[in-house]
Amino acid sequence: MKYIIGMDIGTTATKGVLYDEKGKAVFSASKGYPLIQTKIGQAEEDPKMIFDAVQEIIFALAQKVDGEIAAISWSSQMHSLIGLGKDNDLLTNSITWADNCAKNIVQDTKRSGLAQKIYRKTGMPMHPMAPIYKLLWLKDKKQELFNQAEKWIGIKEYLIFRLTGKLVVDTTMAAGTGMLNPETLTWDQELLDLLNVKRDQLPEIAQPTEIIAPIKEDYVQKLGINPDTKIVLGASDGYLSTIGVNAIDSDHFALNVGTSGAVRTIVDQPKIDQKASYFCYPVDKKHYLFGGPVNNGGIVFNWARQTLFDADETPQDYLDVAQTASAGSRGLIFLPYLGGERAPIWDANARGSFVGLTRMHQKPEMARAVIEGIIFNLYDAAFSLIKNTKKPVAINATGGFLKNDFVRQLCADIFNVPIVTMKEQQSGTLAAMFLTRQALGLNEKLSEIKQFAQIDKVYFPNQKEAAVYQNLFPLYCEVKNALAAFYRKFVNKD
Repeated sequence: MKYIIGMDIGTTATKGVLYDEKGKAVFSASKGYPLIQTKIGQAEEDPKMIFDAVQEIIFALAQKVDGEIAAISWSSQMHSLIGLGKDNDLLTNSITWADNCAKNIVQDTKRSGLAQKIYRKTGMPMHPMAPIYKLLWLKDKKQELFNQAEKWIGIKEYLIFRLTGKLVVDTTMAAGTGMLNPETLTWDQELLDLLNVKRDQLPEIAQPTEIIAPIKEDYVQKLGINPDTKIVLGASDGYLSTIGVNAIDSDHFALNVGTSGAVRTIVDQPKIDQKASYFCYPVDKKHYLFGGPVNNGGIVFNWARQTLFDADETPQDYLDVAQTASAGSRGLIFLPYLGGERAPIWDANARGSFVGLTRMHQKPEMARAVIEGIIFNLYDAAFSLIKNTKKPVAINATGGFLKNDFVRQLCADIFNVPIVTMKEQQSGTLAAMFLTRQALGLNEKLSEIKQFAQIDKVYFPNQKEAAVYQNLFPLYCEVKNALAAFYRKFVNKD
């Protein structure tokens, strides 16, 4: 029997899933690694540590096969930046999407109009997560390092380079740099000139189903795989998490909420939002990924549980208490911007807040308001997509934050759209496996992914509670807009 490994390179851990020749998951393994955060705003990772995790996972999965591994494909976190030196040695850590080193650069480019130009050109929101802003920051603040770099790549490119010796990036990951021209699917020369970066300093661009060079012989032996195992380029976690829940057209949105979250959809025409509230990344010349990523998902729920509840109380205890409060938490609104925010406000300085708090509000209302605030923020991100596309027929959902029936129903009520949960929660690795099947000629059309992405449950809106949230959402937006001007005043006052 032949097997496929789907790898998911996350921000704090890598997971690998072993699939049999029918696309069924048979075994998984994961390995965590720390974020490097020695100063405020820093969020970096050691690429060598991630590569060690990848090797450990592939080796563990290879021991489980009764046959051979046909191919390995990749889903990866977006927006990382790594500098390589003369001999392709590491000059930097992997500067992740969560790093805020370029925060001031973004503010400067907003004032000059350059950030708006970058958004109109590439669909990249005006936020320090983007490698284009990290490069501008390095060019300005770390000039010697910037000049020393021979190559600029992301974490997925680094891992594949270590295994094959080839520097190749897929279109979806290239789109996440803020340097890809969506019309030509090549690096944008005007932006490269602005950065003083040459084309040959960036990886070659290829389609996600591209089969890369063979794995180096020493890694074949070290990982316990056969010499014919193919490396399939794969794609961004944003794209793969979307198609991995069978949200492959504008009738369906994909909602994924774990520590952070995102709402996304795939459309056939690029469309730029006047307020730059969402991203618009090309997949190919006929498909575009629209979406809004949020920083504040399950991480906020965990904060609230630790803050509002005793140490021995569980997440289920929290949810049981929250369910005793009425829809709308008696008018209590929670803005969940505890870690700054990306979509829809794109403000790294944002802060969280309870608004409308009175003596009548007790633990149940505060607990429920936190969950409602997390979902309102996701709905706010989706609202921008809806205005520029259309209301979806359904939202296909995955993620650890959405494992509970109460939370799923709240999503259905706040979005006022059916929420469809999937049997397979690892949508990124599942979609990476499907790309491999396409690369190997086992599947042809993207629509065939539905045979692997199967529905578990459907949650329909409760119209009475949906009406409460439809009335409350405009007030949530008013509060959000009213507080926006104050966030910068909190900088350096923590």
